[in-house]
Amino acid sequence: MTARHPTGDVAIAPSELTLRIGEVAKLCGVTTRTLRYWEEIGLVAPSDQRHGSERVFAGSQVERAKRIRELQTLMGFSLAEIRVVLETEDVLDELRHAFKENARPELQRQLLTTAIDANDKLVARLDDTLARVKIFRDERVAKAKRLRARAAELDTKIDVPSGPTQR
Repeated sequence: MTARHPTGDVAIAPSELTLRIGEVAKLCGVTTRTLRYWEEIGLVAPSDQRHGSERVFAGSQVERAKRIRELQTLMGFSLAEIRVVLETEDVLDELRHAFKENARPELQRQLLTTAIDANDKLVARLDDTLARVKIFRDERVAKAKRLRARAAELDTKIDVPSGPTQR
């Protein structure tokens, strides 16, 4: 499958597609400043620079930037948590590449061990995050219960029909 370059000039394979930083920012729903910050802290890296300082990103880095944004918006992860996810995914990519290249079984085994460890650490972090979210949720449910009980008490004093709190 081929894709048309954003300028409309040439049809090229998605793996060869390069986008300028502004195009990547727009695609991800972030600012160019955000992408530069992600670059500064090592989460993404431009594939090349054109005309002095113009950053361009190849398909894999565009996908990485989209993944970062997805982890932020859908999962609510911090950049530190995202770094752990990306590092784990990088290890798994190395493992896939080694298997595709028919690397020595010793190297494959070493990479498998590293991938298992990285994945286990990520799962542990996710479990910790989920536990903290559950605690927070339980606190909110208890608070809502107390608020409803207080509203019911006041309703009996002021003869307000039961149901949602009136404004």
